[in-house]
Amino acid sequence: MTLPPRVEKPLFFLDYDGTLAPFAPDPKQARPLPEVPALLEALRRRHPVWIVTGRRLEDLDELLPVPLPAIGLHGLQRGQIGGPREFVVPEAVRRELARLRAAIPHVPGLWIEDKGPTFALHYRQAPDEAAVLRALEPWLAQVPDTLEVIRGKKVIELRPRDVHKGTAVRAVAVQWPDRTPVYIGDDTTDEDAFRALAERGVTIKVGDGATAARYRLPDESAVVAYLRQYLTSPPAPA
Repeated sequence: MTLPPRVEKPLFFLDYDGTLAPFAPDPKQARPLPEVPALLEALRRRHPVWIVTGRRLEDLDELLPVPLPAIGLHGLQRGQIGGPREFVVPEAVRRELARLRAAIPHVPGLWIEDKGPTFALHYRQAPDEAAVLRALEPWLAQVPDTLEVIRGKKVIELRPRDVHKGTAVRAVAVQWPDRTPVYIGDDTTDEDAFRALAERGVTIKVGDGATAARYRLPDESAVVAYLRQYLTSPPAPA
């Protein structure tokens, strides 16, 4: 396996699920690969490292107990794992999300993950995924233009338009003009970040599927192998 290029002064942006941790039927049990916490501890002593996730940051306090700066809820939450964090959600958007939350249809196998002011609809455990999606279509038709529907890997989420992982990482990257962003992610919402960093970063898609990323890794173990390079000798001159 040929790994993506290594840069001399990286600014890491790392997704969690499907990148540092394998997927699990219950997201609360999606733990990182065993070597990941120690690897991140070592990396953060050398380089800036941010976690960028669709989860609430509170979820990672127990799953990934490394005090890293982090972006949660696809850009709607900022803070630190195990530390202070805040939501960035307008009140009008909160009201729309609450209205839609109350109107979700009851379908076997569909369950709701609360994410503070937002939520996600998971159907990974549904006996009939097609039936879930059919039942959700009338509900999705009620979503106003101020919100965007995000269809991920057996999950549907809503988010305010123009707030996403791309806007979040771009805001961080401008604070580190001498660093090269290295973004690694696997899902639909990571594509916004790939596009946002296309001109100045190393963007890496984990797994199969069409992508705006420049490079690709097959799985979480390959992500670990790539990151380990940054703990060894300096990169060779270009």
